[in-house]
Amino acid sequence: MSLFDKIFNKQSKNIITFDGEYGSGANEIAKKVAEKLNYKFYDEKLIELMSLEKKVKPEDITKDDSFLQGTIYDLYRQNYSYSQEDMAANDAAFLLDSRTIREIEKEGRAVIFGKCADFVLETDEKLKVFIYASEEFKEKRILNVYNIKEEKLELKLTRENNRRSNHYSRNTGKTWGDRVNYDICLNSSEFDLDEIVNLIIEVSKIKK
Repeated sequence: MSLFDKIFNKQSKNIITFDGEYGSGANEIAKKVAEKLNYKFYDEKLIELMSLEKKVKPEDITKDDSFLQGTIYDLYRQNYSYSQEDMAANDAAFLLDSRTIREIEKEGRAVIFGKCADFVLETDEKLKVFIYASEEFKEKRILNVYNIKEEKLELKLTRENNRRSNHYSRNTGKTWGDRVNYDICLNSSEFDLDEIVNLIIEVSKIKK
């Protein structure tokens, strides 16, 4: 089968996960992919809201309620001296958000941005994408698109990327942005964003 046939005769992966550097346009790219595929789009804020609306409390997570492996949850589940009171708020939040992501996975046809979704989901029917960019590109985009004042630019850029990196490393034990964790890593400063969107959709159709 030719590459053309593979692209046009196959469906996109059921789930596409995105992560990326602040200022790279990763969130916008993810939204556009969802729109073109007619998939539902979930970002960090929406996932947090869904978790809150379900009114799931940290104390509802029990040691035998295993839905993650190799994370802080695994330690919590196996260490019987690790009480509910010992669980940090951010650990509990990660577990609750992960449960929400697993529920999204069951429905399928979704694009999920952030929240370690590439790690949380076990399905093979997913494509894992990471978007990065040059410092110049990120700085220009933050100033022009996000309307951040120039004097706050460096602090905002550093703080946001550190937040994403620390959250990923803490909860997965892996390095945020490391190419081995993703199926495709793209430099958004070298391509038009719409070109990247189309490329990701094509790749999602030919991934094994």
